[in-house]
Order: sequence, then structure tokens, then C-alpha cells
Amino acid sequence: MEQLLLAVAITIVVIIIMVKQLNNVTTKLDDEDEIINDPRLYANFASAIQEKIRAIRLGIETLDAKSQFKLLENANSAATLEKLSDMIRKLVFFETMMGKKNDSSSIETELFEILNELDLLISTSLENGEKIADDIREELASSYSQLKNRYSIRQL
Repeated sequence: MEQLLLAVAITIVVIIIMVKQLNNVTTKLDDEDEIINDPRLYANFASAIQEKIRAIRLGIETLDAKSQFKLLENANSAATLEKLSDMIRKLVFFETMMGKKNDSSSIETELFEILNELDLLISTSLENGEKIADDIREELASSYSQLKNRYSIRQL
């Protein structure tokens, strides 16, 4: 009988320890999610995307021979510039309104759609579009990683 009581006591102690550890782990995960879901992360990333789009627009508009952003001969300049302007408007709206109200999943979906649209437009409208799209993808991925690291660190 004493052994049974001892076994029950040990089991209860182990369960209490496991519950406390589980609570600690889930609390840490929740805290990390809150930090990573910081609206400033997405707003700043939207701003970085806007800067890239503005650089592309400027390169197309100026018709500078040195610009890497040259339209293909068969590309419609006005339509391409309008699409780029539309993307900027979406990002500005997103930056000011959407980033503060939506959860991270819907925010990331919205940003992915804009990035996908930009990638397609660059690939089909610019000379060396595939290479330029790859370079911009890498730059934006690096920018996102830096922002994510910045907002993942606790600000005390």
C-alpha cells in the first residue's frame, strides 16, 4: 500500500512538472508569434516593395539607356506603368489599413499576390525580365529576413 501511495505521489509530481513545462513552451511560442506578427514588419516590408516598384517605374519612364528597366519592344508602356501604379496604391492601402487589422496569414497572402503580380509583370514586360525578377526576388527576400529578425528581437 505504501508503494502504491509513493507511486501515485511521484506520478502527480511528474504530471505537475510536465504541465508547467508545457505552459512555459506554449507561452514562449505565443510571445514569438506576437512579435513576428507585429504590423510594423509587414508595413515596412510593403514599403520596401514600394521602393522597388518606384525604381522600376522611374527606369521605364525616364527611358534612360543605362537603366536596367527597359521595356520590351512589344510591351505597352502606358499599361505597364498603370499596373505598377496600381501595385503601389495597393501597397499604400495595405501599409496604412490592412497591416493593422488582419492576421499574419491573410497579410502574407495579400503580399504574396502583389509580389506574384510584380514578378509576372517584370518577366513578361522587361528586357532580361527573368534575371531582373530573380534579382528583385532575392533582394526582397533578404529585406524580409532582416525585418523579421529585427521584429523578432524583444524590445525591452
